[in-house]
Amino acid sequence: VGLGKTIEAGLVVQELLLRHRARTVLVVCPASLCLKWQAEMHDRFGLEFQIVDAAAVKQLRRDRGVRANIWTSFPRLIVSIDWLKAPRAMALLDAVLPPDSTVYPRKFDLLVVDEVHQCAPAGRGAYATDSQRTIALRKIAAHFEHRLFLSATPHNGYTESFTALLE
Repeated sequence: VGLGKTIEAGLVVQELLLRHRARTVLVVCPASLCLKWQAEMHDRFGLEFQIVDAAAVKQLRRDRGVRANIWTSFPRLIVSIDWLKAPRAMALLDAVLPPDSTVYPRKFDLLVVDEVHQCAPAGRGAYATDSQRTIALRKIAAHFEHRLFLSATPHNGYTESFTALLE
């Protein structure tokens, strides 16, 4: 905690953008960190990120029509993990993601997940039980060319949970 994970991630984002290795970026984080991410990316790197939530979807549809999809309307997005796992967000994603995650080129370029340990399956004994967060992350991760996972608490003590997170 406090070692600069957000700034390090911003450096990676900026480098990939400058090298034309990434055009689209999605930051997934806890809701309490969305504004922090947006401010840090703007203030330190000059990068504009759109926060994805119900109000943003509503505003986008007012501005561009009811068929507008937030996931394809902005190149750089920030979304809370809890909004991402909601049925409405998943339905909007299903509309733009190919059914097969092995399709190349990938739909999106860079996925950054902050506090990724919150998405790890709960491990007990020989099993790791997927949470809604785990399922949402597993669903979208395959559609990104690059993935960056950030955590100050990467291990909850259960090997099964940690290996499932790495998977």
